[in-house]
Amino acid sequence: MANRELLDLIQSPYAQYSAGEHASWHGMGSYTDVMYRILVHKQWTDFPRHMIAGMTASGFRLVVDQHLTTESISAYNWMAENFVAADFIGVTASQAAGFSFEPTFPLYQKQAVLDIKASIDRGVGAILWHDQFVVCVGYDDLEKVLYICESEGREVSRLPYDSFGQNSTPYWYYQVLESHQTVDMWEVCKESLIQAVYKWETHDYMLPPRDYTCGAAAYSTIAAVLQSGVYDTDQAAIVLRYYAKSRQDIASYVTGLGHLSDQMVHVMREYVSLSDLYSEIIEMLEHSIWWNTKEPGCVQRVIALIHQAKETEQRAIDAIKHAFPETIGNRFEDIGLR
Repeated sequence: MANRELLDLIQSPYAQYSAGEHASWHGMGSYTDVMYRILVHKQWTDFPRHMIAGMTASGFRLVVDQHLTTESISAYNWMAENFVAADFIGVTASQAAGFSFEPTFPLYQKQAVLDIKASIDRGVGAILWHDQFVVCVGYDDLEKVLYICESEGREVSRLPYDSFGQNSTPYWYYQVLESHQTVDMWEVCKESLIQAVYKWETHDYMLPPRDYTCGAAAYSTIAAVLQSGVYDTDQAAIVLRYYAKSRQDIASYVTGLGHLSDQMVHVMREYVSLSDLYSEIIEMLEHSIWWNTKEPGCVQRVIALIHQAKETEQRAIDAIKHAFPETIGNRFEDIGLR
């Protein structure tokens, strides 16, 4: 087929809805954002976005670098976590990734374009990395371009075939969603909470510890960077807004999981408190003059809230452990196993 566009994906109701949903953090598209757009288009889910963020466990991730740059948001093992995220919700996916400086990259680039086009021909948008996660909604063989959309809105951009994988960083990645089957929702939800404990307590082995911190340790890094004053205020604000949105998603997610354990009431309470703390952080960021000039009172208030957020999220994780002690205990030293 010379060309094809998934016009119904571009113009789907979610495309219009998501713009408002993400307005609270003004950031780059995440994997969950893009995948959710495809899931809704294919009618593979009727859950709200926060349920997908929770069920895939991606909403529990907390990673920052040593300068609070926007790279923090996408710094994780894409191949492992994105594959598992799709698997959790019953989606069979295939994917590939690598570095554009490798001598074999042109071969991978050609195969990637073929796989993405084949997915479009099946009526399924493809996910790819183009300095953020985007959805491919069409292609034109005559023009030799892919048509891509960001996680929100209906604006379509052109990506030449030979520009796939040529990003501001040397990483390339794509994933195609092949099929969907029904899963035991409540088992998935329970497992997602166990994965939350793993993400809180474990450093991502793909990330150099000298450059990144994960989970509980990330809060100390955030506070230290803010205290040092060595950060870009715009990028730091994007990172904090992103994690504020993810914690709001988690609070909404766990609210519907009370039946999983009598202890869930404590989990729900702590995540609601955590979401409220992040709302206070965002209120401080709204004082743009204070934040942009690193006014000491504003910065110290945000640092104090960050410390409170760490304590609150720790209590939430402890409550999850009390809710599922046997399952977590049976994982021995690796609760990430499933």
